[in-house]
Amino acid sequence: MSGDPGRTTETAPAPPPTPARAPGMAIVHDYFTQRGGAERLVEHLAALLPAATIHAAVVDLDVLPSTLAQRGVRTTPLGRLRRLGVPLRVLAPRLPWAFRSMPVGMPAVIISSSAAFAHHVRPPAGAVLVVYCHTPPRFLWHTDEYFAPSSSQARLAAPALALLRRLDREAAGRADIYVANSAHTAAEIQRVYGRHADVIHPPISTSAFTPTTERSGRFLVVARLKPHKRIDLAIAAANDLGAGLDVIGEGPDLARLRRGAGSTVRFLGRLPDEAVRSAMARCEGLIVPGREDFGMTMAEVQAAGRPPIAFAAGGALEIVRGGETGFLFTEQTPAAIAAAMMRARAAPLDADLLVASASRFDTAVFDAAILGLVERSTARNPAGAAVPPGHAVPSATDARGPRRPARPTAGSRWTPGRSWRRPRC
Repeated sequence: MSGDPGRTTETAPAPPPTPARAPGMAIVHDYFTQRGGAERLVEHLAALLPAATIHAAVVDLDVLPSTLAQRGVRTTPLGRLRRLGVPLRVLAPRLPWAFRSMPVGMPAVIISSSAAFAHHVRPPAGAVLVVYCHTPPRFLWHTDEYFAPSSSQARLAAPALALLRRLDREAAGRADIYVANSAHTAAEIQRVYGRHADVIHPPISTSAFTPTTERSGRFLVVARLKPHKRIDLAIAAANDLGAGLDVIGEGPDLARLRRGAGSTVRFLGRLPDEAVRSAMARCEGLIVPGREDFGMTMAEVQAAGRPPIAFAAGGALEIVRGGETGFLFTEQTPAAIAAAMMRARAAPLDADLLVASASRFDTAVFDAAILGLVERSTARNPAGAAVPPGHAVPSATDARGPRRPARPTAGSRWTPGRSWRRPRC
């Protein structure tokens, strides 16, 4: 999922007006080590289901949303290693086993928010496991983004990757219901796991954005600074045009990107949400040069009344209609991006159409779909949560399979003002 690691953690948005009572639910997320789109989705999901317990493999407290910190997030023993400074990439091979042994109590329904291994969690007997998949793990299924195919690293990693892929497929087969964040991700789930997935797009708080006629005269990037985001292409295009470009975000690719940036490119780092929204509303256009699984920032900039300028692949094809609600380019080259930037300047788009496009992904749409999903899931397990009356229930997703053995113990937990502890069962 495309997130917004360029934003600082602020107080969480107000919870939806009619939250679901969820006494028998758990939310399992991969890890809270960055502030991206998946983490924002979990924060919203937790507000929608205020009685659900929250679990993750590891937590970095400096990026954990305040609302989740107040709720408490239960972690695995890997959390102790993370707090000692062990990098996540070193812990990654241990994550499948951490989730397989993760104690989640006795919920009726578990919603797993997974872009890595959270879907490996094993629910207790009778529980329904719903996987909300942001993407199948990219480091397993798109290894070319991490290793050169013929490199020594790729050869050394091959046996471990083969084992992890086998475990990943087995875990996907145990889930009862699969949900994807986009049609693109649903197709990847079918390709990798052979599983059908319904699509529930991530929630966009469209009311938080205010279009304006003010213009900064600069283009914008809001993204994690990682190689697969291809921000280098946007910088090269800005260099070629002599166009102003603001890059909001942090990440390991920052030093390399700085080396390639001309005098018109500014790196703004992590900014508060309000500053990001203001930059979106005033920019010439938001450049998204990589293939996004969904791409929340594309819908957000539409909500701000400005066009996304995106590579025509992945989630962009669900969000953008070229020339109407944004601009698409079909080649990942600086020349193609520069041409799209010039089109954005030459042919301003109707802000009302952009806002209407973003409304398809509003939080109310997400809430109705998730509450419908909870209703269907708990119908299979009468001990589960009740959804308030009056909510629309979308069509059902097919369910599957045998249940796993119960694991009734509780996990380790962090709460404000307390040390990490392992509560009693």
